[in-house]
Amino acid sequence: MDPFLNSSATVYVERVIISMQSAYYYLRLRQHFASVTEGEQQEITLAELAQIFCCTIRNTKKVIKQMEEQKWIEWSPGRGRGNVSRIVLLYGIEEIVLPVAQERIQDGDLEGAMQLLNDFSITAKGREHFFDWLSGQFGFIQEKIRERKLDTLRMSFYRPIPALDPAFVNRRTESHMVKQLFDTLIRYDEKMDAFIPHLAHHWEVNESGTEWTFYLRKGVFFHHGRELTAHDVVWTLERIADPKTGSPYRWMLEDVEKVTAEKETMVKISLRRPNQLLLSILASDRLSIVPGDVIQEKGQAFSRLPVGSGPFSLVTNDLQMFILEAVPTYFLGRAHLDRVEIWIVPENSQDVRNEDYFSKRGEVHFQTFWNKLGPMEQWQELQSLEKGCTYLAFNLNRPGPQQDIAFRQALDRLIVREKMIMELRGNRYAPAYGFLPENKDVLGGGVGLDGDFKGWSDHRSMQLFTYEGAGNENNAEWLQQHLVDCGIRVEVTVLPIEELKKLEIIQQADMVVAGEVFDEQWVLGMVEFFKSDISFSRQLWSPALREQIDHELDALMLERDVTGQRHHLQEVERLLREQYAMLFLYHTRQHSAYHSALAGVSLNALGLVDYKNIWFRQ
Repeated sequence: MDPFLNSSATVYVERVIISMQSAYYYLRLRQHFASVTEGEQQEITLAELAQIFCCTIRNTKKVIKQMEEQKWIEWSPGRGRGNVSRIVLLYGIEEIVLPVAQERIQDGDLEGAMQLLNDFSITAKGREHFFDWLSGQFGFIQEKIRERKLDTLRMSFYRPIPALDPAFVNRRTESHMVKQLFDTLIRYDEKMDAFIPHLAHHWEVNESGTEWTFYLRKGVFFHHGRELTAHDVVWTLERIADPKTGSPYRWMLEDVEKVTAEKETMVKISLRRPNQLLLSILASDRLSIVPGDVIQEKGQAFSRLPVGSGPFSLVTNDLQMFILEAVPTYFLGRAHLDRVEIWIVPENSQDVRNEDYFSKRGEVHFQTFWNKLGPMEQWQELQSLEKGCTYLAFNLNRPGPQQDIAFRQALDRLIVREKMIMELRGNRYAPAYGFLPENKDVLGGGVGLDGDFKGWSDHRSMQLFTYEGAGNENNAEWLQQHLVDCGIRVEVTVLPIEELKKLEIIQQADMVVAGEVFDEQWVLGMVEFFKSDISFSRQLWSPALREQIDHELDALMLERDVTGQRHHLQEVERLLREQYAMLFLYHTRQHSAYHSALAGVSLNALGLVDYKNIWFRQ
């Protein structure tokens, strides 16, 4: 197939097909005559052209005719078989590549467009013009389809978003999208600091705290049209609790003895013992209610194109596009937007992710709407300091220098957090001495000492692992350089996050640099981080440390108020600090910008925006 045609895109009209094919052949011709200026006549035979185009003489004549019709060339055919013809090329490579790249983007082939820019020699000025055009494709778009005006919010993202099954979701952006697509039994309201009704309009608990009854709303429908009932709640919870499912959130339901549908709108949850985190757990997006019939039908495909009951449904999710559409009958009211489009612009497309237009943080933010041509006074800014931090964890189960607490202490003193933040910049904001930004500097932090590593310098190269994105590659390289300067050899391995979570992979690491961000339910988020088998920290702890931490977490589950719960989390952090099992590095600040015509914007704890509440003053 012609490499300029995209088999996965919608069918092109004939004119566009001809244009794309002609462009492909013209660019090959232009590369052949790279030193020839536009308007300069050249001699060539049909046989030579056929060789350049890699096609037959017959097809070569058709291509030449198409180029003539589009006025890309002037052609004077030679008289007789084998005689020399004359050709004049009227356009440079850039004048063809940029319009074709724009056309590819408008047809949804983002990857192909970016590949074009990388394959051909486009000048800096040409790239600037292209990105000026591209920036205008993002933001608020109003379209008319079948006489109906649609409001679309369009942004870019650096990677596909394929894993959206709530029972397995673990990344920030995926978690955010799950909240747009699904609903939970109840919700946590951060402003009220209280749990509020959602799918369940009311709930009750017995005096011992072991019997919980939830009463469901009527008339809530999944996106495929079936009404949500108590049986879906039972199926969802039993699925996560089932070891065969393999959900990393099975621990959340380890105190649940039985879940029963008393009737279509009534669910009873029986506990083996009181669990003061139960409401937090039921409000977690991990326990979003799913339709069992659809999962059984789709199998693993459900993860890419899930069906929920949330304010948006997912209509497209592939390597190039992620498209949400508003659900008109959503039980809490229709979203103001009609559509949310996320274009996947690969990070590895060299410099196509120009910093003026795209966020390199690795998450979906509103600075992707920033148009440098627009007046600054028309833009609003939001900032939020994340709950969570970037950290360096040590593998206490693998032989190596990291087994020695003196080595871990020396590395802690070596790493000057302020220097790391200043040199790497980006969204790195403040030194971390615990997961929460309000934690104080308990142990002093790095002071830049570099003379404590001589006893370990003759050891094998240390293995520092991290996962792709979120600035992790830069963090790992920075740490590597500082250790190398002290005589410690370090090899950096960067993996997809799904690979790094595998036990057999992470156990090959001596150290792991990663980050964790908690949503509004930060207590549950921290417990999840410490208890989950896919945590980048828990898998590295020694059995003794794991036992100590689990003891604190078990006690936390019995605490009624957040003060008591926080005390146990602080004890866990104290254990990690005292043993230098984890070095807290820095906190991140999210900075977002949006046009003043955009209303209903507020950043959640993940630094992201709930699309349901956004609307435009236009």
